[in-house]
Amino acid sequence: MFYVVLFFVTTWFVNGLLFYYSEHIFAGREEIDIIASLYWSIITMATIGYGDITPVRGLGWLVAGFSAVMGILAYTLTVSVIADWFLSKSIRRSLGRAPLKNKKILVIGDSDSCREIIDELIANNYLDEVGWVTPREPRSISDVDFLVGDPSNAEVLKRAGIEKAEHVFLCLRDDSRTIHTTLLIKYLNPNINIYAVASDSKTEELVRAAGAKTVISTRMLGRTITSALFEPGVLLVLSDIISARGKGDLIQIKINKKLERKTIREIEEILNQDKKYRYRIIAYVKTNNEYIIAPNPETTVHENESLVAVKGEKENTT
Repeated sequence: MFYVVLFFVTTWFVNGLLFYYSEHIFAGREEIDIIASLYWSIITMATIGYGDITPVRGLGWLVAGFSAVMGILAYTLTVSVIADWFLSKSIRRSLGRAPLKNKKILVIGDSDSCREIIDELIANNYLDEVGWVTPREPRSISDVDFLVGDPSNAEVLKRAGIEKAEHVFLCLRDDSRTIHTTLLIKYLNPNINIYAVASDSKTEELVRAAGAKTVISTRMLGRTITSALFEPGVLLVLSDIISARGKGDLIQIKINKKLERKTIREIEEILNQDKKYRYRIIAYVKTNNEYIIAPNPETTVHENESLVAVKGEKENTT
């Protein structure tokens, strides 16, 4: 790319200097200075030919013909190289060969839970901030930028931008690779937040010890699926509200200075001023991560604490 640009600029200046010599020095035309010559050169190279500056007979015509031919060559070469560069970059990106840039959130793995994580992040408007590192090409077209490579390889993680990422979700099929990748990620970026999926309680402990902030194991799935027998309605609602794509949504409300020292009842009334959604606060989380389910509505909350609420569309009473 550099040499092509250099060739184009050199051709432009050489043609301009030749025209200056033939018209200003050889033909004695005082109105043709260096600036006018460079202007004529770029217009002639582009084969536009406005006709506001024209060469005189003899040497000027020869310079004009040479400039036109060299211009066609320079423009064709430059455009083709630039087009090839963009096409190559687009193909590399579509095949997962291009590095990921400016991604705050990385999803690493190729299990079914990876796709679920990605879909949920997209539903929460994080599309432009998400990058996917997968050991193999996705089976279907991906909505997010992805990189194909071994996630347990440091160079692959660096190409994914792990050193500047803020959050990473690990959803690998192999628990041993999950542990190894967690350690490697923490080595490359000690401040990153890691959220991992593990298949058993032992792996859950090891991944957490390796530096993961949150680890979800299949034990939780066992507890959840059991509800299908005893409380099917609970499972039905739970599967809906934990996703932003359902009828309802389970959300966390961070208490800021505007909400501090208000009661839970007052905050709920403020939230329900929304014309489209209704809110119901179901939990109160303190700064030490202690929480109260179905808190007293008269409880006063403080800054940096949080509330968990169910959000759903208001019923149409008309």
